Amino acid sequence: MTYQYFNRLQNIINESSSTTSLLLAVIKCLCSSYSIEIIKKLEHNFSQKLNQGQILLLTTCPLYLKWYPPIHQSEVFLQIPRILLSPFTQWIISCHSNSIIHCSKDIRNILRRLNNVLVRLVEWEDINISNQEFYNDYCRLVSKWTSFLSVILNYSSNDLNVILIKKMIAQNLYDFTLHTNVLNFMKTIPNLIPMLLQMTDIEEDEIQLNTYRCLGKLMNETDIKTMASPNFVQHDQVKDELIKQNALPLLIRCIIENEFDSTKVKPIVLEILLALSFNNDASSALRQNINFISRIRNLVNSTNSEKSNLQRAAEALLWKLEKEAEVVANSTNSKSYKYDIMISYSHSDRQLCYQIYERLVQDGFNVWIDRDNMYGTTMIAVAEAIENSEFVLICMSDTYKQSVYCQSEAHYAFERRCHLIPIIMKPYYKPDGWLGIMVSGKIYVDFTKIEFTLAYEKLKKEIKQHCQLNMNYSMIKSKENNYQDISSTISKSVQHASILIDRSSIVELPHCITQWTNNHVQSFFLTNGIDNTMLLLCSRLDGHRLLQLYEICMINRESMYQSLKSELANVHHRTLTISDYVTFLHEIQRYIPLTHTISQSTSSFLPSSTDC
Repeated sequence: MTYQYFNRLQNIINESSSTTSLLLAVIKCLCSSYSIEIIKKLEHNFSQKLNQGQILLLTTCPLYLKWYPPIHQSEVFLQIPRILLSPFTQWIISCHSNSIIHCSKDIRNILRRLNNVLVRLVEWEDINISNQEFYNDYCRLVSKWTSFLSVILNYSSNDLNVILIKKMIAQNLYDFTLHTNVLNFMKTIPNLIPMLLQMTDIEEDEIQLNTYRCLGKLMNETDIKTMASPNFVQHDQVKDELIKQNALPLLIRCIIENEFDSTKVKPIVLEILLALSFNNDASSALRQNINFISRIRNLVNSTNSEKSNLQRAAEALLWKLEKEAEVVANSTNSKSYKYDIMISYSHSDRQLCYQIYERLVQDGFNVWIDRDNMYGTTMIAVAEAIENSEFVLICMSDTYKQSVYCQSEAHYAFERRCHLIPIIMKPYYKPDGWLGIMVSGKIYVDFTKIEFTLAYEKLKKEIKQHCQLNMNYSMIKSKENNYQDISSTISKSVQHASILIDRSSIVELPHCITQWTNNHVQSFFLTNGIDNTMLLLCSRLDGHRLLQLYEICMINRESMYQSLKSELANVHHRTLTISDYVTFLHEIQRYIPLTHTISQSTSSFLPSSTDC
């Protein structure tokens, strides 16, 4: 068999019996005792050259398997790590880290391709793998690859061999981030993020791609603020930067024009647009593009089953752009609910979620859960479930925060002021960014620190406490009705006053906020398009007082968001969006004096800005 030409087969591999037979033969060869012996006898200095038989088994076979879809042969594929992972790990960790610089082409190919086929299995969600089955070896390998990275960074990237080694390390590290538990372990490695940041300076496309993919999974919002150029990492900050760089027209074009692939390109673009739609400027621009909205409606109404992912993304975006704000504005707090609990979760966390669901049902709770979350119950159905549920469980993990669909669910529940109960699904997980804001001030139920039964009892206790609070609230609610008319009159007067502000009166802002008058403060909010929310709360402030508000926000951003949102809703009957709040915190930074000192608890959050 001429395995050297298998790279030409990737476009014709299918589920035919001949291909299946070939697959089984390849796996049998790769998992043979001869392959194990080859691995055990590999030298520890990475410099050796291999014969054709060794290359066939440890390089060409894994390369072929990389192209084969494993969905229908999952148990067969699992033979590979179960047989080869342990000897491969033993060989890697026995090698001295400094030897990586001497890595030959043959060994480099083994390290990349065999590591890939041993690790990438974890991203195939249909495979039922025990969380701990490969975990220990994966963590040992990650630690070793990190030590290799620390060595190779000392060598110049002008050397082609050094570039190829760095490329291999970046790819292998990214493969490990696909395993959530290993990703959490990687976050505990002290120098990994700084070393990856050094890799971003290398002008090689594949290295930069995999390095930024790693950073996007490893870094949190606080880490990003320490970067010299944070705009290339896929977190909240990059969304604003994409809009500033006028990326929307290109993304819209990808949806409108037929030349872009409907199964590979358009679903991803729609998910990007859905993520950007949480920004007011982006959502406004999308709504105003008639051709784009028309195209989205056509995708929603499509009956092509092969485009289900595309249809799901289109429906979620259309809901966000056209229906969510209207539904939130017209919503009322119902005293009767169809469901007791709605569970919002990421498909990767489904096993624990189903376990929680089953216990809740056993205890008599009426629970709504989307069993087909991966493929998509319609956003309308999810929204109706949120509207008709007294409690919403937010099942928090990295994958939950990264999902635009989960963000849409959580955002809608948050805007409707549902009773949110945050649940930690993965060890060491700490919510940040938009998710951190939504669950700020709430008690987390951590299912990873204590056994399931104890965590579940804590969850039930939280539900009961909310129910008791609701009873107390309903007793005093009637007393508040006497003040509704007065509050409404005041609100309308303030709103009317804000409308009368003449935009032509916008003045140029002094570089230092302490020099601002009330007119400067109003101009700041008008210029940044947040006059209908933040200005209503700050209409009487001058620069000194606005600076004090900013300091309080920096002490506890999430708590202050809740306070400001509550005040705006109660007094002005408007909703303070996360986007407006974050815009205020971001845009005000340039006017904060460098020489200004605040309490120690806040100083670490402040970025560099103008020196007054």
